Amino acid sequence: MTLKYLIQFYRNTLLIGVVVTYISSLIFGYDKVTKYLFAGDIGNFVAASVWFVVVGLLVATISQLAYFIYLFINQLGIGIFGKIWPHVQIVVTIFAIFDLVYFRFLRFGGTDQILSFIWLPIVVIIFAIITSNAKNKQSKKNLWIPSMFFMIVMTTVELIPFLRVEDTSWIYLTIFGLLLCNAYQLITLPKFNALSLKERKTKKQNKENGKKSS
Repeated sequence: MTLKYLIQFYRNTLLIGVVVTYISSLIFGYDKVTKYLFAGDIGNFVAASVWFVVVGLLVATISQLAYFIYLFINQLGIGIFGKIWPHVQIVVTIFAIFDLVYFRFLRFGGTDQILSFIWLPIVVIIFAIITSNAKNKQSKKNLWIPSMFFMIVMTTVELIPFLRVEDTSWIYLTIFGLLLCNAYQLITLPKFNALSLKERKTKKQNKENGKKSS
């Protein structure tokens, strides 16, 4: 990917992370942001807004790092496991779904609270299915399993710091930004690669034409 489109790719992901996280803070972080607006405390509202813009940048950055780590893991998995790599991905994905419940239940839950921890994997799975279907339509190859692997396993890894925090609101504040950033990167990377390839070909052609004319 050329530097021009790499910057656009990063910039768009950062923008999604900031916008989605900030909107989530207004909805799910009422006591952290919105209450200051209704109370007319503009100073604290602006300060809290700036803080959650920074959180949004952090969320997008985590998503970007996870995506490029995934690209490396996927190539490494293909090299090590070969044809059985998709089956390995399925097993790891199932464990990740289980861990989304278990991490928080083990730390904070009780036997009567298990249902309150199930919503998270359900949300992640729904996002993963929608994104994987969209990704699968982009290629003649079957990309459903690796797409599900990325959307579920890597999102779980990204969420680990927030799963260890007792304040559930932090999961609400970060989960949607992470999922949308992940989905955007997974779906749009081929587009940016194609634009980069086209730009390289244009530059090469212009260079050759310049040599001929001289």
